[in-house]
Amino acid sequence: MMLFLYMQRFEDEASGGAPVRVIIATQDIPLGTAVSEAMLGYRDLPQSYVEGRHIPREDAQRIIGVRVTSGVRAGESLLWSDLATTSDQSRDLSSLVRSGQRAITIRADASTSFGGLVRPGDRVDVLLTLERATQDPVTVPLLQNLLVLAAGQDTGAMQRPGQTTRRPQTINQVTLSASIEQSQLLAFSSERGRLTLVLRNPDDIEVLENLPETSTADIIEPARRERVQRSTPRRPDAPATDTAPVPIRIEGGRGR
Repeated sequence: MMLFLYMQRFEDEASGGAPVRVIIATQDIPLGTAVSEAMLGYRDLPQSYVEGRHIPREDAQRIIGVRVTSGVRAGESLLWSDLATTSDQSRDLSSLVRSGQRAITIRADASTSFGGLVRPGDRVDVLLTLERATQDPVTVPLLQNLLVLAAGQDTGAMQRPGQTTRRPQTINQVTLSASIEQSQLLAFSSERGRLTLVLRNPDDIEVLENLPETSTADIIEPARRERVQRSTPRRPDAPATDTAPVPIRIEGGRGR
């Protein structure tokens, strides 16, 4: 018996320790997405490879409905640090700001917040409309593809399990993730004109270059209206994908 226990301990140490079952993503989980059971699988890791950030299998129900604050690829371990939650199921706004980025809040109304339906994790473009003393007003595309960190007081930390829709709410401010230079531009622009948010598809991250400004002439002159009408972007070709299975061993949960 003593020899058996010694050999067992030796094998555990040589292999990194007894296996610990941790949660992994069975599909890509985009930033801002609420975790569902279908996204989760499990993998055994040697104990010496398991960090405090890993989520044990027995905690799976605790994270259902919680939004991710960073994108997670299929096959990767889902970590506590990927989630918009802490032990008290809430999280400070500062902890959601990525390194090198800043959180900047702009005023919002019903139109800016899409009737109160904008939510953390959405991506938006920002338009600036300026009144000019000696010329007609103009709208310029200011910034593109900014992440919404918070809508009003909502940082998206928790969503109740099974909740798929959100009732409109009154939102008077929207907090965006931006670089320091983008933050300066937003701060200056908010004092000089009106900012408008334009909601993007979550899978559309393309930043368009050389976008024209819009003025009264684009409304009045037929040729310019026609140019704008014809500027609807063509649907991009689907990128080639690798259909090889993810080399992981998933046990339990619902795999793909």
